[in-house]
Amino acid sequence: MLLCSLSFNSLAFERIATLAPHLTEWVYSLGLGDKIVAVSAYSDYPADALNKPIVSDVNGINLDALVRLEPDLVLVWQGGVQQGQIEKLEHLGIKVHISQPTMLADITTELNKVAVLTKTEAQAHVITSRFEEKLSQLRNQYQNRAKQNTFFQVWNSPLITANGDNWIQNLLDVCALSNPFAEHQVAYPTVNKEQVMMKNPDIIIISDKNSNSGQGEIWQRLPMINAVKNQRIYYINPDFLHRYTERVLIGIEQLCQLTELNQPKE
Repeated sequence: MLLCSLSFNSLAFERIATLAPHLTEWVYSLGLGDKIVAVSAYSDYPADALNKPIVSDVNGINLDALVRLEPDLVLVWQGGVQQGQIEKLEHLGIKVHISQPTMLADITTELNKVAVLTKTEAQAHVITSRFEEKLSQLRNQYQNRAKQNTFFQVWNSPLITANGDNWIQNLLDVCALSNPFAEHQVAYPTVNKEQVMMKNPDIIIISDKNSNSGQGEIWQRLPMINAVKNQRIYYINPDFLHRYTERVLIGIEQLCQLTELNQPKE
């Protein structure tokens, strides 16, 4: 158990639990993979993370399993943990850090917070500088191109997209893609195919690793939509689109390049 007289900032954490996939990636990128004693479900990158015990999933944290592993630092994602569980861990004297990224800019600030905790600021500076430089390059490369109406399909059943005030819009903005549902009041609204038909998107992006998954079948029966008629339906690995890590640059670059290849001719 940690001594209460010691400041957490003076401690070198030796046993870290990373209870979200992006947190697992962050800690590995900071060179601390050997200190990870537990992870969340879907913590599959880098490959070594698959060897770590899983102690949390969409239902919350398995507190008994986690405590048995004796972590001295637990990193959690705000959207994936119950407040009562955090309080129980803190009551046991375990340091808990809550990660709350929501936008691209948060990757830098949030990673730096973890770096301060783990005394890896120098490594974090390398990562965040590289991230910001590449992100700026992509913005500059695509910001002046013609806008294209792009429907982003988060899921197919029910049909879910994103409005203009969230993470997905951040990605579309880098590639100068317009969002037909940007004004929707719900961050991730459920829509129907008739609504999409009325918006008549030029491009449909499907967040899926496998183009044969069936997520795009609904559109093949609607050739009146420009994106379908012109065969402009693209699949991008969600691990490159939805995780708050440096790898999102892979997804953004794919998003920009796929749509660049099919720019309307003057």
